[in-house]
Amino acid sequence: MGIQYAAVQFDNLITDLSNCCPGPSACGTCDKSSCIIGYAQNCLVDCMKKGISDVEEGNANIPVMDFKVYEQEEFERGIAHILKMCQACREKECSQCLLSVIRNCYEVGLFGETQPYEGSNLYYFNHIHSHHPQIATDINLKFRAAGEKD
Repeated sequence: MGIQYAAVQFDNLITDLSNCCPGPSACGTCDKSSCIIGYAQNCLVDCMKKGISDVEEGNANIPVMDFKVYEQEEFERGIAHILKMCQACREKECSQCLLSVIRNCYEVGLFGETQPYEGSNLYYFNHIHSHHPQIATDINLKFRAAGEKD
């Protein structure tokens, strides 16, 4: 079980995903099924409609072959906001949790693959830092500033 539905900050997720989307002017037509941001948005909308916070087989269906160029800073900000929500969650890490699925979408865009989370922000930051020190530093700064005006 992941985060409880009532604890999901849907407004933040919607805003962050919208800020990451390069829009039809950059992509031509929008094909959400082959886009990591479009996929994350579809998962978010589906959870909101159903009143749930889990995405069945969510991580298995992330379009990992999306090679579009995205704004790194927006992905870092999105991860930082998700980590804040994860920090407040008292549930065990769940790969089908909406937050996990969206974080994994951001990771595919930043790193080309998902990263292990294990339910600990400290472990996550240490892992990211050992492989991508500058990105880890950037996410950590945004994480500490989350809640303030971004």
